[in-house]
Amino acid sequence: MGFTAASPAGRARAEEWLGLPASTALSDLAKLRPDLYFMCVPDGAVMDVAAELGAELRAGVEATPGADSPGDGPAADAADGLGLGPSAQRPVVAHTSGATPVSALLACEDAGVATLVFHPLQTFPEPLTGAARFAGAGVAITPGPADPDAAGAMGMKLADILGMRPFFLADDKRCLYHAAATVACNYLVTLEYLADELFVKAGVPEKVTLSLFLPLVRATLENLAARGPVDALTGPLCRGDAATVAGHLDALASDAPEILPAYRALGLATLELVAARHEVDPEVIARLHGLLAE
Repeated sequence: MGFTAASPAGRARAEEWLGLPASTALSDLAKLRPDLYFMCVPDGAVMDVAAELGAELRAGVEATPGADSPGDGPAADAADGLGLGPSAQRPVVAHTSGATPVSALLACEDAGVATLVFHPLQTFPEPLTGAARFAGAGVAITPGPADPDAAGAMGMKLADILGMRPFFLADDKRCLYHAAATVACNYLVTLEYLADELFVKAGVPEKVTLSLFLPLVRATLENLAARGPVDALTGPLCRGDAATVAGHLDALASDAPEILPAYRALGLATLELVAARHEVDPEVIARLHGLLAE
């Protein structure tokens, strides 16, 4: 196993986390001839790193007369040590970007390897506890066109080792999929930030706002997991309480006008769930829509 990073500081941090010495360049990793390369870099860097790695892989093949593929050689048993099974016919280069297509690895495919996107549907705010978050999480797998069977099998096997729930994702749907993940994860944080701001404006002590309303958020997530979004919905919209919603709008216009557009947009989106419950009269839903759309 080997690893590297773009900067000396990055390599030093990785060495501290992993307890192993880092390689100083991609060329050093390519010389190890592993069965699997993982490219965990920012989205905008994937294509550049793939071009650099592809050049190193091509140079390795040219320097090894008679080699059948970049994966043949003494490192072929490395994957066995990780429980990945026998060496594949081709090594696999994978990136972990949610929105970036597998075609960003074309330079590596041109060097004779299989390619793969392996995107965990999970959040990793810091690396030391990250390993515990793989188990039970989904992972979107998109094999490249050069050898999709080998790449897909490698991705599925790795997901199995990590205890993840793999699913295949079409390459042309990766951006839409990643937008969904952003709404589910990042924008949830934004919503709780806005809620925190409103609680403080309402007079709740700033030091305790999170501790007071996070139990409500946790209970909502538990209801969502147990019952699904339609049945988990509570609050004034699902009761058809137009007077309360009107009061919200007036209070926001007075004390937090910067949050009013977000409240309106989210309320309008929520009306779809309200309609799906079949508990509020359509005329009341229309009245709520009119309030929120003003």
